[in-house]
Amino acid sequence: MRVARTDIIAGLPADLARSVVRQFRGREVAAAAAEGLLDGTGIAAERALADLEAAGYLEKTDTDQDGYDWWTTTILGNALAMASFGRPISRRTADRLVSGLIERAHSYNADPGRLLFIHRLRLFGSYLDQSVDPIGDVDVELVYGRRNNDPRAAADYAAASGRTFSTYLEKLTWPVTELVQHLKNRSAFINITMEDVSLISDRVETVYLISEDASALPPPDRARSTSRD
Repeated sequence: MRVARTDIIAGLPADLARSVVRQFRGREVAAAAAEGLLDGTGIAAERALADLEAAGYLEKTDTDQDGYDWWTTTILGNALAMASFGRPISRRTADRLVSGLIERAHSYNADPGRLLFIHRLRLFGSYLDQSVDPIGDVDVELVYGRRNNDPRAAADYAAASGRTFSTYLEKLTWPVTELVQHLKNRSAFINITMEDVSLISDRVETVYLISEDASALPPPDRARSTSRD
C-alpha cells in the first residue's frame, strides 16, 4: 500500500494513522499504546481507535476486568502499517522489479558463501491485482533459513564482511540485513516483510521456492526455515 502524506485516514493525517496502527500490528495491545502519539492533537485515543475500527483498520479483541479495551490490526490495518509515502510506479516497472527479485533469489541460494538461504518468496498486495496500474509498491513475504546454526556463525560472518557495527545486536543480525538488502537491490519500491503474510493479506502468490530451484545449494539436513531470526 502506498498513500500520500496529505491523505486523511479515519479522521487522522495519513502519517499519524499509520503510526497509530503500527502500535497494534499483529498483536493485542491496550488502547493506551496510542496515547503518546495523539498527545496535542485534541483526539482521545479511544475515539481514534474507534474511528480506525469503523474504517476497517483495527478490531477490538477484548475488554479486560479493569475496563480497558484491547485492540489488534485487521488485514487492511497491517497493510496500512506497512504503507509507504510517495509516487506510485507503473505495472511495467513493477514487473521488472519482480523479475530482478527472483533472479537475485536464485543467485543468493547458489552462493556457497552465504550464511542463510531463501526458502520462499511470496507476493501480496496491489501487484496481484492486474487491474491496478500504477502500483504503490511490490510487497514480498520472505521466509529464510540458516545453513549454520552455530551461535558464533553470525558474528564470524559479520566480521568477515569488513563492515563496522555500532552494536553487537547489529552484528548478529547482519546476515538477515544483508539478505534483505540483496533482495531489495536499493529499490524503495520493494517492500519485504518477514511476518506471516496471512496476517497482512488473504491473497498471495509464490514466486520462488528453493525446492524448485535447480541451481540452489540444498539446505542442510534438519535446517529449519523461519520468517524471524
